[in-house]
Amino acid sequence: MEFMTENEYISQYFAMLEAECKARVLSQPAPADGKSYCAPKLDHWMGCWNYTEAGTRATEPCPPIPGFDYLQNATFDCRENGTWYVNPATGREYADYSACFNFENAIKEMDKDVIHIYVTIALFCLSFVMISISLVIFFKFRQLRCDRITIHKNLFISYLLTDLFYLVYLSVIHFAEDVVLHNPDWCQFLHVITQYAIVCNFAWMFCEGLYLHTVMMSAFTSGKSVIIACLIIGWGVPVPLTIIYGAVRASLKDNIIACWSSESSFLWIMYAPVVLSMAINVVFVVNIMRLLITKLRQIPEVAQTSFISIHRKAVRATAILIPLLGLQFLIFIKRPEDKDSTLSTIYQYVLAIFVPLQGAFVSIMYCFCNGEVLSLLKRKWNQHNAMLPGKRKRAQSTSATQYTIVDPMSQVQTSVT
Repeated sequence: MEFMTENEYISQYFAMLEAECKARVLSQPAPADGKSYCAPKLDHWMGCWNYTEAGTRATEPCPPIPGFDYLQNATFDCRENGTWYVNPATGREYADYSACFNFENAIKEMDKDVIHIYVTIALFCLSFVMISISLVIFFKFRQLRCDRITIHKNLFISYLLTDLFYLVYLSVIHFAEDVVLHNPDWCQFLHVITQYAIVCNFAWMFCEGLYLHTVMMSAFTSGKSVIIACLIIGWGVPVPLTIIYGAVRASLKDNIIACWSSESSFLWIMYAPVVLSMAINVVFVVNIMRLLITKLRQIPEVAQTSFISIHRKAVRATAILIPLLGLQFLIFIKRPEDKDSTLSTIYQYVLAIFVPLQGAFVSIMYCFCNGEVLSLLKRKWNQHNAMLPGKRKRAQSTSATQYTIVDPMSQVQTSVT
C-alpha cells in the first residue's frame, strides 16, 4: 500500500497552492477603482499575495508545513509607490515569515522525515537484493522446476518490480523537488506503473493461495490450467484496473499535481480488488487449516494426541502462509486520521518496515530456509568440492571399495512435527 511522509505532504501542498493561486489571483484583472496596487505575486513559500493597496500591509496564514506555526500570519508590505517591499540586504522582494518559524520543531521534523526516508530506501534495497538472489536460484536449477516453484518465481518477479519502481518513485518524490513541482508526464506515468507493480504483487499473493487451495481440494486438477489462470490473474487483471485508474485521475485537473504522490480516493479503483483478494485468501487459509486437521486425524500416531495438540499443529502449519499471502497487510488498510498523533507515527514506521521487507521475509522463508533448496545447494556444493584436484584424486582412490545400501522404507517420512 502506498503511504506519504511529511515531504510528500509539503510537495503536494506547494503544488496545490500554485495551481490555486493561478486560478484565484494571478489570472484576475486589477481593480478598476483608480487606486494604486501592488501586483499579485506567488512567493517562494507559495504564499499567494493578492492585489494590495499601496501603503498597506497584506497578511496570509502561515503554510502548514513542518516547522511552521500555522496559527500565525505572514506579512508583505506594499509600499507607497505600488511595489512590494524589497529587502535591502538581498535586493529582492521580501515577505516576512518570521512569525511562522518554529526552528526547534523544524529540526525535529526534518530529522524524523530524513531518517524515515533513508530507512525505507535501505530496506527496499535489501529486499531487492534478496529477491534477486532467490530468483537466480529458482531459475538456475532444473530440479526446482515445478508448478509450485513457477508460482513462486512469478511472485518474486512481482516483488522485484515493486521494489524497483517504488525505489525510483520514492527517490523522485523526496530528492527531486523541481520534478514534483513541475509534475511532468513521465513522473505521473511512473506513479501509475508503480501502482501496477503493487497490484500485480498482491495478485500473485492471491495466486499462491489459489494454487495451494486448489491442490489440496482436488488432486486431479491440471497443474497447467491453474498456472494459466494464475498468469491471467497475476499479470493480466491489474492492466485494466491500472488503465481505468490512470484515465480517471488524469481527467481531473485538480489531481494532476505533485506526481500524484498524494492520497486519492481513486486509488480504491485498484485497491478494492486487492482487499477482496486478501479476504478470499483468509477463506483459503481457514479451509486449508480445516483440511490439515482432517488429514492429521487420519494419521494413527497423531490421532492419539489431544484435540488442542492437533489444532496447534494445524495452526503452526498455516501460520507460515500469512506472509506468503500478504494477510498481515489487512491491519494497514485504515490509516489513523490524526497524522500528528503517536498512533500515526507508529503506523508510519511499522508500515515503513513491513512494506519494504515483505519480499525479504518471503525470500527467507520460501527460498533460503526451504529444505528442498538447501538440500540442492548443499549437494551442488559437495559436487563442486569433489571436483577440486586434490579431492578428486582421493575420491578415485577409494571409489572401488565404496558401496551404498539404500533402504526403500527410509525414503518415506511418516512422522508429523
